[in-house]
Amino acid sequence: MLEKWQAYKKYIIGAAIILIAMGFFFVTQNQEEPVVPATVAAKEEPVKSATKEQEIVSTKSLVVDVKGAVNKPGVYELAPDSRVKDAILKAGGLSAEADVKLLNMAQKVTDEMVIYAGKVGEEGLAPVATAGSAPAGSADSTKVNINTADVTTLQTIPGIGAVKAQAIIDHREKEGLFTTIDDLSKVSGIGAKTVERLSEHITVE
Repeated sequence: MLEKWQAYKKYIIGAAIILIAMGFFFVTQNQEEPVVPATVAAKEEPVKSATKEQEIVSTKSLVVDVKGAVNKPGVYELAPDSRVKDAILKAGGLSAEADVKLLNMAQKVTDEMVIYAGKVGEEGLAPVATAGSAPAGSADSTKVNINTADVTTLQTIPGIGAVKAQAIIDHREKEGLFTTIDDLSKVSGIGAKTVERLSEHITVE
């Protein structure tokens, strides 16, 4: 009788262990994944939107006006971080009369820039910003004051390179300040037609 009772007791203990193990298994399987609070999800959305806006701004194209000795002068759109050489290619490349030495092909392009390709016989022509890039009511802010500009600044005027820039300064020091824009024609190597073409880029004060 004692042996039967001990066998029955072992059976009950084994069954209890199995039931406990099965219960633990079902409990762990039915646990739900943590729910992300709505406030956390809401905070993530503005970050994503801001990233998209930054991508749009970073891919904004540049608009430049290419003039002078190129095959197809005109206004062109360029990708951000473009160089002068990219603008020249957009304009069909330099024409036969162009002097490649007058352009800095590696210069970075900015929005609303004017790029003038000089011809053989002309002095260096540097890309300059148009008046449209200046704040309203300050159109003259993009013009170069030929009475105060140094050699480097004078070379930003379309048609004025290192030689003519120095000639302007020499004339200014010898004859005094310019009183009118037309006085620029008195400088050696600069004629009346050249002054007329440059009048929109220069000023005297």
